[in-house]
Amino acid sequence: MPRFKTTQNIFKDYSEFFDENWSNHSTIQLPPKKDWDYSRELNLEDVDLWEVLYEGTGTGVYAAWSPYAEFYLAKVSCCNLETFYGVKAQERLKKYLVEYGINLHENLIWKDPEEMWLYK
Repeated sequence: MPRFKTTQNIFKDYSEFFDENWSNHSTIQLPPKKDWDYSRELNLEDVDLWEVLYEGTGTGVYAAWSPYAEFYLAKVSCCNLETFYGVKAQERLKKYLVEYGINLHENLIWKDPEEMWLYK
């Protein structure tokens, strides 16, 4: 089941964004998202909600969920923070994580169903 966090959850209160009503369904429920228009570069302050791709002790990797965009946040230890935006952001993120011994599995990164026609 996907997990989500707000920026405040990641940096201040370390909790999780969760709606208990999600448990009342037989299918996976996801929070609403809006697409980013790419009119300018996305910043941390622009993201309301992140999908958790990986979390370990002092480390986290997150993908922008709302707004939904090719934008990733990597927090390695307490002080090392990097963002990756735009074309090939995912590839740059994985290369960066390898330097820290973090293997982000391909099955943790997915595409929306409407994007799947690109991969047939």
